[in-house]
Amino acid sequence: MANPKRFCKRGHDTDDRGRDVRGYCKECRREWDRKRDPKKRAEREADRTGRGNQHNHPLEWERARVERWLEIVRDDPLDINLKSTQLRGREFQVRYDRLEAEVPTPVDA
Repeated sequence: MANPKRFCKRGHDTDDRGRDVRGYCKECRREWDRKRDPKKRAEREADRTGRGNQHNHPLEWERARVERWLEIVRDDPLDINLKSTQLRGREFQVRYDRLEAEVPTPVDA
């Protein structure tokens, strides 16, 4: 006799496809995710995490930031031979602080 929990209400074999932490069929969840509107999904994710429009900066700003970072690292390369994670972190932080000071965010500008 088959386990009544083995098949979901849409007939997927949950022994094969699995169930998520809430007990729903993973294949049903995948189908539902494919049908969801990506824009609404991003909005819900932003609301859930509380991040809002934090990352909706203009593309020009992002491009300027990347170009400036490449210049900083080219002029003052990171020392990959440091054995200490803390020292590597400090070296990175010095360069990152320089980037933050030189390329203000659109909110700061």
